[in-house]
Amino acid sequence: MNKRNLPSLALFALLVLALALAGCGAPAQPAAEPAASADQPVAETADQPAAPASDADAQAPTEEAAAPADESAPAAGQGGTAVLIIPEEPASLNQYLAVAAIVRQVADATTGPLATVNENGEFVPVLAAELPTVENGGVSEDFLTVTWKLRPDLKWSDGEPLTSDDIKFTWEAASNPDSGAVLSVGFDLIDSIETPDPLTAVIHFKEVNQAYLQQFMFGLLPRHAAGAPEEMADWDWNRNPVSVGPFVVTDWVAGDTITMERNPNYYLEGQPYLDRLIFKVVPDPGAQMAMMMQGEAQVQLWPGAEKDVYDSQVEGVASLQEIPGPWNMAVRFNLSQPFDDDPGPEPPHPILGDLRVRQALAHALDYDTIVNDVNPGVEPTASPFAYGWYACDIERPYEYDVEKAKALLDEAGWVEGPDGMRVAQGAMYAEDGTPLVLQLEGYTNFQPLTKLEEFMVESWKAIGADVQIQNDDFSIIFGSYDDGAPRKTGNFDMVIYDARLDLEPQATVANLFHSTAIPGPDNLAGANYSRWVNADADLAIEAAGSTVDVEARHAAYCDLAELIATELPELHFYLFTEGYGASDLLSDYVVNMWGSLTWDVQNWKLAQ
Repeated sequence: MNKRNLPSLALFALLVLALALAGCGAPAQPAAEPAASADQPVAETADQPAAPASDADAQAPTEEAAAPADESAPAAGQGGTAVLIIPEEPASLNQYLAVAAIVRQVADATTGPLATVNENGEFVPVLAAELPTVENGGVSEDFLTVTWKLRPDLKWSDGEPLTSDDIKFTWEAASNPDSGAVLSVGFDLIDSIETPDPLTAVIHFKEVNQAYLQQFMFGLLPRHAAGAPEEMADWDWNRNPVSVGPFVVTDWVAGDTITMERNPNYYLEGQPYLDRLIFKVVPDPGAQMAMMMQGEAQVQLWPGAEKDVYDSQVEGVASLQEIPGPWNMAVRFNLSQPFDDDPGPEPPHPILGDLRVRQALAHALDYDTIVNDVNPGVEPTASPFAYGWYACDIERPYEYDVEKAKALLDEAGWVEGPDGMRVAQGAMYAEDGTPLVLQLEGYTNFQPLTKLEEFMVESWKAIGADVQIQNDDFSIIFGSYDDGAPRKTGNFDMVIYDARLDLEPQATVANLFHSTAIPGPDNLAGANYSRWVNADADLAIEAAGSTVDVEARHAAYCDLAELIATELPELHFYLFTEGYGASDLLSDYVVNMWGSLTWDVQNWKLAQ
């Protein structure tokens, strides 16, 4: 089930500004919200609606440089032309100015980062000779100094050498307050950059930056060919970049096509294998499918169709290439009393404040039916830490067991009435006679969510819980505290939507689960919507935020994942899948949940 959608990348850009945390890490400031489309609502990251999955979160650094060109590959100049359908035109190819997700999908064909993230969630060097670590001396013991070493003999597409001064210029330009840059990836954490020689850049940080490996993932800027930092928004380079990536823009017909030719100075000898890319702007989905069916295009970005439907339409010509994506569907339980003019964690919710009730609701759901019948084409998960370097192997502690669910409600003081529905009799927080009635809130105009809600309601009715669906407009569910959004004010019972952890997760994790992140009038950015207070969870979050050691952080996140699974501030169901349509003639591409469409375009091959 493809959850790819087309909103702005501004959220992601602003989220990255808060990636580096030292110590416990304070909740991140919320980003502005892009509008949701009618047919594909935008999901969210922490407190913000999220952009399409586009960027990498890292695993333990993989220090080996990219493999040399395959000697059996087609010779340069014999690779053919690939036509890539895109639904909208990027305003520019300068990712630091990006306000739309489409920019990176196209720009990565011309971009050269110091490092990127592969399909396994591992950082790998690109323009860098190796990944800086404490072990190889690239990171200081206090984590405040990082030294990047460039590959030797790198050149821009115009033949000029790429040097460490371009690293420094990228920081100067993207961090300039007058540049218009929105994707500054924590550049404000840099105190200074030294360039002792053309291949070495020494970065001095003001504080620990856990996201240092992704600092220059959106490409280097050429000092000699770009322009003054304060004039970045008006650079000619933005639409005709001097490139260090595999391709170079040779023609741009506004609203129609962007043509790129192979970069003769690309650092991987013999690559790219293709001679030419043509990005064709085709907004109409029907016209897109017609092009794929007729073999007029080799790639279709964001098809927006189920795999079986898509494949049946283009059978014998193309297919939808999908992988599990980062969008994670979960229901959040409010552990605090709603509608009491107090958004804090006390007093407890009269029904959901008792863990046994939450356990019963979890036991009442048939998770196999959910992923196989209700929402087919998704990947089951039991944790927010379901992918990337921080993935945790969490067993679902409350598997489908209706009788166990009923027994837990009996034990919790919720007795079955004559009509089969339950009322309080000796319940922990509810007065006797209180009916077990709850409201489940989601957002409108998204059929997979509606189907899941209806299944949950019927499942809970079978154990005597009366749950009513209340779906609201996107702007209400994901609104602000001042707007009276139910999550922010605490005026809800349960709320369900899909969210994701992105890139460096610490800021988001702290904002979702730390006890100091409960939203209120003095903490508008807080995103601990369950009002969950758990000292062990706080310690795990603080431990993960106090070091750049990947293994230590992974262990801390998995401790937190176990607590979430057992204490049930939220209950996770599945990951959506995502990908793109690809011609049967195209090969050697890899769908990467962390990367863009063109993250590996230098490897693509096209049968002649």
